[in-house]
Amino acid sequence: MGSARDVNDTQLKGVVDEKLTSLVRELEDANWTFEEIVSSIEAVLVEKWLTQARALRAARENVPNNFVSDGNEG
Repeated sequence: MGSARDVNDTQLKGVVDEKLTSLVRELEDANWTFEEIVSSIEAVLVEKWLTQARALRAARENVPNNFVSDGNEG
């Protein structure tokens, strides 16, 4: 049996897939080719979202496990 995290991940992927499918159809209706759409989606994900997500992950991984905030880090 899957964990709650697995269920949430599956549900989230379903929502993302539904939204992307809708976006692709809308853009195809506006006379963009499937290849242009997918390529643009990939470029935006890589350039904006994945870069930011990877930077945040790296920052979290560099915080010591025993770190306690005093509220003055900024």
